[in-house]
Amino acid sequence: MLPFVRKVKNYIDKHHLIEKGERLLVACSGGADSVALVCALHEIQEEYALQIGIVHTDHQLREEESAQDMQFVEQLAESLQLPFYGTKIEVPHRVAQEGGNVQVICREERYAYFESIMAQYQYQKLVQGHHADDQTETVLMSLMRGSLTPSITGIPRTRPFSIGKIIRPFLCVTKEEILEYVHLLSQSFRHDPSNDKHTYTRNRVRHKVVPLLKEENPQISESIRLFVEKQQQDDILLQTMAKEKYEQLVTVDSEGTFILDTMHFAEVPIALQRRVVLLLLKYLYINSDILLNERLIESILSACNEHEGNALIHLPNAFFLIRHYNKIQFTSSSRELEISNKIVIQEDSWQRIGAGFSIYLTKNLEKHFSDEKWFVQLENDLLPLSSRQKADGDRIQVKGMSSPKKVSRLFIDEKISAEERHVWPLLVNRNNDIIAVIGLRYEERFSKEYNGQNYVMYVKRK
Repeated sequence: MLPFVRKVKNYIDKHHLIEKGERLLVACSGGADSVALVCALHEIQEEYALQIGIVHTDHQLREEESAQDMQFVEQLAESLQLPFYGTKIEVPHRVAQEGGNVQVICREERYAYFESIMAQYQYQKLVQGHHADDQTETVLMSLMRGSLTPSITGIPRTRPFSIGKIIRPFLCVTKEEILEYVHLLSQSFRHDPSNDKHTYTRNRVRHKVVPLLKEENPQISESIRLFVEKQQQDDILLQTMAKEKYEQLVTVDSEGTFILDTMHFAEVPIALQRRVVLLLLKYLYINSDILLNERLIESILSACNEHEGNALIHLPNAFFLIRHYNKIQFTSSSRELEISNKIVIQEDSWQRIGAGFSIYLTKNLEKHFSDEKWFVQLENDLLPLSSRQKADGDRIQVKGMSSPKKVSRLFIDEKISAEERHVWPLLVNRNNDIIAVIGLRYEERFSKEYNGQNYVMYVKRK
């Protein structure tokens, strides 16, 4: 047995990735990684009494080249006397009809086909060729983009899928080791030229960032692999503890509203708080793909750690977080919005903030609505913004005035009725400083003209 295969086998045995007599479906693109995977598994097939099949998808993005990829993989399967399953996926047609991210669509369609083949032919595990350098790139991209998950756990070596699992036995070897192995076998493979383009973030990380790290530490992939394994072990324990805390702290009423007791939540260590919130959101948005961001999670955590007054946060898909003193509700109902005197402003969505006003805050300066438009410079230490009603002593620094003006005096000057003053929205920063009395006065940082500001805010009133 070649040293490369021995190393992979030891990794398989250490983590119990394969049991004797199992049926394995190997995803093979025709590239060096997946071809090496097929060859390595074929070498240990008899020892484990495995039944191996090969699956391939043609995304039809490179016309004749991708058709030749499928032909190559089919011939490889035939030469090894292994079953082959292949299909053409109508990615270009779907993109033309729906738009969207091409890579995301490819992944969705590819995995749907893998799932169907596993179920139809009773394969217990889907085997993929992700390797240690892929793990390095994934960890670096998570750090660069910011990760919502509390731990950087990278690519898992196994996870549930279809009627069984996905396993990745190559996470213990590098790309260099894979290439040495296929060259030693004199085994040919296909090359996808899109992997050379710097259009994709992963490719830029692979070709520019990782080589610099390897100059500093040639064993960087091994170091990150060990780091990720420790992170994954810690995360399993913390997730178990978070599930226990979730069951203690969260109740669900007959209408599907999730209710959290903030008094007890505040006593939970922050590492578990974040995991409890992410679990709650997972259950709230069950079977639904949602876009969350770090600022939203921080806003939720902040609201969950306060016990006085009311607050409201707009969540994706028309859900709300409503805090009334030490009780928080996560609900799709807006029947209790009137209890809130504070609304945390989320970006890139219209939000009702009182007195008939709605605002839309975005970094997308090319976004265009026909409503009142303000450019504004907002630094991170001012965010998130919130909307609230007037409190005694409120003042705002407006253009052309040497000293702040009382909001109560502004309402009188603008002939705002006493009834409206109670619900009129004030826009405040993280420090609760008023930066706008919506529809009436705006701080100096707001401008009708673009002068390099990083946000634009639209205001409308029904």
